[in-house]
Amino acid sequence: MMSVRNRLGLYGSYFLGMAGIGFTLPFLPLFLAERGLSDRAIGFVSTIAAVAGLAQFPLGVWSDHIGRRKPFLIAALALLAVSTFALPLARNAIVLSLLVVLFAENGLCRATVESFAGAEAAHLAPKGEIGRALGMLRFWRPVAIVLVALIGGLVVEKYGLEAMLWPLAVIQTLAVLAALLIQNDKPGNDATSDQEVKAAHGSGRGFRDPVLWTFVLAMVLFHVGNAPGGVYLGLYLKRELHAPDRYLPYAFIISMVAWMLAIRLVGRIADQMGRRPLLIVGWAVMSLRLGLIAIAQTAEQVLAVQILDGVAQSLFAVTAAAWVTDRLADPRRVGEAQVLVGSALVFGSAVGPLLSGLVIDSLGYRGTFGLLGGIGAIATLIVTLLIPETLSDTNSSPVVAEVAA
Repeated sequence: MMSVRNRLGLYGSYFLGMAGIGFTLPFLPLFLAERGLSDRAIGFVSTIAAVAGLAQFPLGVWSDHIGRRKPFLIAALALLAVSTFALPLARNAIVLSLLVVLFAENGLCRATVESFAGAEAAHLAPKGEIGRALGMLRFWRPVAIVLVALIGGLVVEKYGLEAMLWPLAVIQTLAVLAALLIQNDKPGNDATSDQEVKAAHGSGRGFRDPVLWTFVLAMVLFHVGNAPGGVYLGLYLKRELHAPDRYLPYAFIISMVAWMLAIRLVGRIADQMGRRPLLIVGWAVMSLRLGLIAIAQTAEQVLAVQILDGVAQSLFAVTAAAWVTDRLADPRRVGEAQVLVGSALVFGSAVGPLLSGLVIDSLGYRGTFGLLGGIGAIATLIVTLLIPETLSDTNSSPVVAEVAA
């Protein structure tokens, strides 16, 4: 079992670092609008922030090269804290935009924290419990987001948007302090040679593996389909289904609560039954959710469907990361595995809203969600037909079992 100190350091820093998303999702666009940014400018800055999140990939390769993840995690959290303190002070549009690139949900800092925390969880997890460790880690994300969103709503209503950023900056600073508690981050018994890895698997899997890149495509398509809901679901509820204002945060909270309830169970099942069945279910549920939204007749139906969103995201968050870690099959490459998943997430999250914006006027909200559901169905077929199980490989090899050590 992971030590108490490491649980406090890793889960605590992740919980506190992700808490800011409870502000970015419902309130950041409103804050930027108050500071004079147009809707088009807000969308552009959000896209740039997602693209900046791709910087996590070379950082992940670098972290594996030196065998350390903790320094990168601390640096990302520290930069996130600085950006949070600076946001309410910024008046210039360019400076404000640069801070958003650091502060946004899928921006440089939080995307890096997401991936490096996952890599640290995989590195510190007991043998055969990568899925369980990732499930426990990512359980804290929706908990933090929902708490901040609910409390933030009360603070914003009474004191305004800017008032929420000051306590949030303190929270992000505490995340840095929590990360300092992490121990045993240095390379040790996982310094396995290339020859040993190849002997254990018959071939040296890595970035030359076509199956790996097929799965990366499936991950990108998952988020191409799923990400536009964050942009257009609220507009669809308000304009098409005439939902009252109170329903807009409900859609977000329902998804997060479903994620919270499902994700630890997903981690345990992934370690017991394998990754592939849960991958197929996760992609299929995502596609079903989009199709049901496209044909929904009432706002209440959409809120019920949002349960599927939380389930699908929890399945992706654990099993995709575990599958890539298994597939790379090298305990020295847990950083690369996690940033590969994270890069697919931010790339799909940038492309999805961009493509949806091109068709939303001609197809409308229902047609756009239907199209996104079709993209999800294609991705589900890719996972079902082309992606193999990896858990048996991990359990059968003493070398690969060190990934979880």
